[in-house]
Amino acid sequence: MTRARDAQAAAEAGADYLGFIFYPKSPRGIRQERFRDIAPRLPDLPKVAVTVAPDLYTLAQLEGLGFDYFQLHFPVGLSEEVASWSKLVGKERLWIAPKLPPGVNFDPALLDLAGGVLWDGFKKDADAYGGTGSLSDWESFRKLREEYSATKWILAGGLSPENAVEALEQTGAECLDFNSALEIEPGVKDLERISQVRVSISEATGLSS
Repeated sequence: MTRARDAQAAAEAGADYLGFIFYPKSPRGIRQERFRDIAPRLPDLPKVAVTVAPDLYTLAQLEGLGFDYFQLHFPVGLSEEVASWSKLVGKERLWIAPKLPPGVNFDPALLDLAGGVLWDGFKKDADAYGGTGSLSDWESFRKLREEYSATKWILAGGLSPENAVEALEQTGAECLDFNSALEIEPGVKDLERISQVRVSISEATGLSS
């Protein structure tokens, strides 16, 4: 989210969380100053700060903005950093999003440090972390979610109104993360596409939100 009106539309469509990207290399990123400006006009929903491999000073700044959760993307091999993030914000508020190349398995030891895992699509570009429109590995997600059911598992990667129901059916996911497929341009949401997510899921499952 970069605009209060988009956040309100998401809330009206039944969103459970609102995400704000503070990664400078993201085309849909938001600056801390901008977030402070729109914060008073945001819906009363849990808010998630999203960034990539932050240093502790940056993470502490984001915590100071009042976020409920912290979705942190990172390349493999940063277990010590993950431990530091967990200590700073608390395990239950940390959602980890490791960037796993094909053939690299998820390290279950990380689950001792985080309350949630964001499972995203992979793109080789070193600067690409989420928002790429690439589908994630649904089968691996399903197996991990079933094996480690005490963890909150969030499915991301190329989700749209057109494939949301299929994703739910194939993975058993309880939480879906939508991003680029709901945009007019990076950072600007398509309000009609947001409402289509609720309609497609409701029609297929009978859910009201």
